[in-house]
Amino acid sequence: MPSDEGASARTPRMRSAPQRFIETWVDAVLGFLFCVVLPIPLYANDEPFVGPFDASELTIVTTAIAYAIVWYCGRRLDAFPGAGLNVAQVAPVAIITYALIAAVLLLLRLDYSRVQLFGSGLLTVLWMAVIAQMRGRYLVRNYGVTPHAAIDALPRLPTCRWLDFDDVRQRRLRVDAIVADLSGELGKGQLAALADAAIAGVPVLDRRYVVENMTGRTPLSGLSPNEFGSLLPSRQYLVVRRVIELGFTVVFLPLLLPILAVVALIVRFDSPGPVFFLQTRIGRRGQPFRMIKFRTMFVGVPGPSFTTSADPRITRTGHFLRRCRLDELPQLFNILKGDMSWVGPRPEAASLEQGYVRDIEHFALRGIVRPGVTGWAQINQGYAHEADAMRSKLEYDLYYLKHCSLWLDLVIVLRTFAVVFRGTGAR
Repeated sequence: MPSDEGASARTPRMRSAPQRFIETWVDAVLGFLFCVVLPIPLYANDEPFVGPFDASELTIVTTAIAYAIVWYCGRRLDAFPGAGLNVAQVAPVAIITYALIAAVLLLLRLDYSRVQLFGSGLLTVLWMAVIAQMRGRYLVRNYGVTPHAAIDALPRLPTCRWLDFDDVRQRRLRVDAIVADLSGELGKGQLAALADAAIAGVPVLDRRYVVENMTGRTPLSGLSPNEFGSLLPSRQYLVVRRVIELGFTVVFLPLLLPILAVVALIVRFDSPGPVFFLQTRIGRRGQPFRMIKFRTMFVGVPGPSFTTSADPRITRTGHFLRRCRLDELPQLFNILKGDMSWVGPRPEAASLEQGYVRDIEHFALRGIVRPGVTGWAQINQGYAHEADAMRSKLEYDLYYLKHCSLWLDLVIVLRTFAVVFRGTGAR
């Protein structure tokens, strides 16, 4: 029987607490010094409003609060897999946060330094963008993997290092977690080794869980009916999201109506035919509805039911409308009607949906929630219609269903603006 000392020598070690603390909080502390403390001397050259409170102290406090809010939101947004936190994500959050705080101070007629407050906002955007790039490039996590063959099925990411679990045990390497293929056949020795690792404080994670959280896709292989319950969003989330999207749609409708009118005139005079294109799509719980878009193709020209690259049916202005996603704007009326949401799985044409449901297992699960104008699959993969591409798209949609929240919706909206700006994924 092996001694306790021998057993301990075969147990992998968790990375030290100071290491994890530094990786988590050092950027927050240094960012506070850079974004809040550094701009304080700028206050001496600013002329604050007149009021009963000490303007310099109030400015420092409000600047610290604004930085804390942006930092917290940034970390929440960066928790989802994908492109990582960047200026396109953090800048809108910072602008809204600092603008709201400035508006509150103005309404309360309190003294504050505008130079320091908005200077701190610019520094916050710069700091978080730089630190996100540094974390993505230099922060590498070590994982022990068992069995060894499972390493080939794990994603190749610059922030992860996959190590053989047996080698980790023998050399007692420090790792962040153990990744095991728990759906496969593990011997008693392997199970005992995983138990020893868990007792030693090292997390033991299922391979499917790791793949899902690092790629943003829920693998179809191994998906069982037991997991279907995890795809159901909470009722509270659905109600709150519906209220928010209706509120934003009603608020922005007066601003969007002039744009809709201009685009409608362009479409009308660009080529003969109706301004709008109506198509039957499949929505929530498999219910058909009529989706409305601006027409971007010539009328009466035959072709496949899906759009191809360099499709000759697309009009002159249609290419621009599709690249900028302006053809999707009329779908706000589908949102008001309740057929769609701003964020969700993209609805498929009724003529294609039936074939996808027949040929791709679990495809109908996309109908758990309302379809969206944009979605997790759209920003990560873009347009797809081939069977393999649609399976990949389904995996993205299942990830969204499993992790849907207001934070993930915000990530999708912010990344959508970046996708539109680059003009990628459109046909």
